[in-house]
Amino acid sequence: MKKSVITLLAASALVVGCNQGVETASQKFNELPPAVQKTVRAQAPNAEITDVSQKTENGTQVYEVQLRNEGSANSKILVAADGTLVGSDLPRPAGTIQKLLTPTGAVGTPLSALPEAVQKTIKAQAPDEPIDHISRHQENGRTIYEVEFKEPGKNPSMQVAEDGPLVQALQK
Repeated sequence: MKKSVITLLAASALVVGCNQGVETASQKFNELPPAVQKTVRAQAPNAEITDVSQKTENGTQVYEVQLRNEGSANSKILVAADGTLVGSDLPRPAGTIQKLLTPTGAVGTPLSALPEAVQKTIKAQAPDEPIDHISRHQENGRTIYEVEFKEPGKNPSMQVAEDGPLVQALQK
């Protein structure tokens, strides 16, 4: 009994530690220049950000973003401050390359990849609603994120501007 309690406590601490690490990485990512964020999201829109660091490579300041992709090994992307892709070890699919970005924005964007202001608004408006899909589009020169929630037969959604204001309240 004592061993199982200790094992359970150790596993809980590990899970909490990992979650805090992801939150810290997400905060660091949100502090990067917008051009860097855009390049990373374009390269890996569904990846989870696990770490962000800054370094110099060949005399140029670059940002190294560590990613965790579902179903594949961890990867990293090197991006210059102006958004130029310097390097990447992301696996590329064989055959036809499918576009992960549409003319109107990212498809299947995870909550952790959104700007911090957008994340806060979504969590404040619908803290317990499970998210089904997030998309991004331009409207009157503003970037708008549309969040669809999982609710069978109803498809509730809301729209949030890139800087955080609610554009369309949760509609059920």
